[in-house]
Amino acid sequence: MGSPAGVILSLDSVLILLMAFACLGSKLFDRYLTYYGVQSALLAVAAGTAAYVGHDAALWVLAGLTLLLKGYAIPTAARRLLVRRLQLKRDARMFPGLSVTLVVGAGLCGFAYLAIGPQELAHGLLSAAMVPISTAIVLLGALAMVVRRHMVAQLIGWLIMENGVFLGAVTLTSSFPLIVEAGIFFDLIAGFLIMLAMTTGLAERLHPAPPGWRREAL
Repeated sequence: MGSPAGVILSLDSVLILLMAFACLGSKLFDRYLTYYGVQSALLAVAAGTAAYVGHDAALWVLAGLTLLLKGYAIPTAARRLLVRRLQLKRDARMFPGLSVTLVVGAGLCGFAYLAIGPQELAHGLLSAAMVPISTAIVLLGALAMVVRRHMVAQLIGWLIMENGVFLGAVTLTSSFPLIVEAGIFFDLIAGFLIMLAMTTGLAERLHPAPPGWRREAL
């Protein structure tokens, strides 16, 4: 039997994996952002659990930043820009089809579990499935980037990959120098803002506003 913290981490990582599957199986941009926000909030719970067990103040800071920025700020800002302002509703461009994609995703999860054995986490956290699940999340994010054709959907896939790496790193090491955490974290935010700016520019070129239409401020 694992420790209570290990059980919490296991359940939390399974929910994070399910959110990755939800993103992979959805075609609505609003749901992409909702699922990503929920996944990031669950990731903050994982970081908080590791911080509680390891008594690491830096991980508490990282958990708070993850919840605030990745769980709330990024989905909210992207929804206002992409869904409400640019009127992006549905991503129908997927190859192969949805059912085939989900089957491939399930196969990647099985491969991750078979290829990577049980791991004992730092500070006594026992979770046999933690590393395979984090690897499966990375693979699902990569699959989303491959099968999707829209830039926004590919961006969400990239963010899912980052969440998988984040989950594995935090739970395996349970400690990072805060400057490294902050540097990687804010590089991610900067990359996201650049991608949003590129998406906005491309959308305005392809779909110019009609005469007399007033743009809403973000």
